[in-house]
Amino acid sequence: MANWLSMQSTAEKYGIPEEQIREWIRLDYVTHSSFLKRDPCDDPNPMVDTDELDKVLESNSIKSCPDDETIERVPKGHLDWLYQENARLAKINDDLREEIYSHVQWEKELNDDFTKITELANKVISLHRQIIMDYEGLLNAKMGIRSFLRYLFLSKKNKYLT
Repeated sequence: MANWLSMQSTAEKYGIPEEQIREWIRLDYVTHSSFLKRDPCDDPNPMVDTDELDKVLESNSIKSCPDDETIERVPKGHLDWLYQENARLAKINDDLREEIYSHVQWEKELNDDFTKITELANKVISLHRQIIMDYEGLLNAKMGIRSFLRYLFLSKKNKYLT
């Protein structure tokens, strides 16, 4: 059943300018009635069906119409979908942040392990060089004794032979 209020009462109740209600009446968004049975644009105070006005406000997702004309009206169903999509994307974003964090931690561990392996490899190379130098020194020492003994014995042998 329709609830009828005058345009002025409706404007006060919903906080909507009378010009906006007149525009909705002109566009047939809201059911109206005139006591004088004339065009509602000519009637100074037509009666407005508030049930219809509630439906219009709900479909436009507004409870009152501010004076700011820059606000874009979005249907309530679309607005609900946007909220759901925003929540879904926020969850995906959080999951991705956690994944990135775990990858960063893993990369840090790999970097630390790589540093340790590099240090160990450098130690192994250093030890290998030391072993080679010690071995060469040992060979030189053996060769030095052998060459000295050869010189000593062969040169003396040659002296005595001549």
